[in-house]
Amino acid sequence: MSQLAPARPFSRPAARRTGPAPRSLRVVTAPDRQGNAGFVALCVVLLMAGFIGVLMLNTAMAKGSYTMRDLQQRSDELTDSQDALRHSIDAVSGPGPLAKRAQSLGMVPAETPAFLRLSDGAVLGVAKAAEQNDRFSVVTETAPAPTKAVPVPTETTPPATVSTFLTTSTNR
Repeated sequence: MSQLAPARPFSRPAARRTGPAPRSLRVVTAPDRQGNAGFVALCVVLLMAGFIGVLMLNTAMAKGSYTMRDLQQRSDELTDSQDALRHSIDAVSGPGPLAKRAQSLGMVPAETPAFLRLSDGAVLGVAKAAEQNDRFSVVTETAPAPTKAVPVPTETTPPATVSTFLTTSTNR
């Protein structure tokens, strides 16, 4: 046989049915749908819970910002108070007020100071009792601060020395 030869139709034997006779067709109604009402309600509840959560978070953040602002104002007030207290302490503990207070207590400046070297306990210099001097003047104001920052050479002094600048008067 060649490939160009026409194909013969294959005959099939007729189908034989063995079993009950087919039933007749009838119209079937659609099944009752309960719907997606439960799912939609769940989605709406979750969406509302999300909105309420965002609202509560936003409210908490706003409250926190107000608290932070109040604490910042309180911190500024305390800083101002601390600066004022430091200024008043500096005004009382400066060299002028300290000299005035020493003079009011009857102290006079030492004419020949002596120094104590704490490392070995040696006394450097010879101190003698000071006498009342009416010419002693107390400096109460300091010179204004320089406008430019000028490096000031520092002297190296022994760190553990004590100066006896003011001694008590023996003439009371």
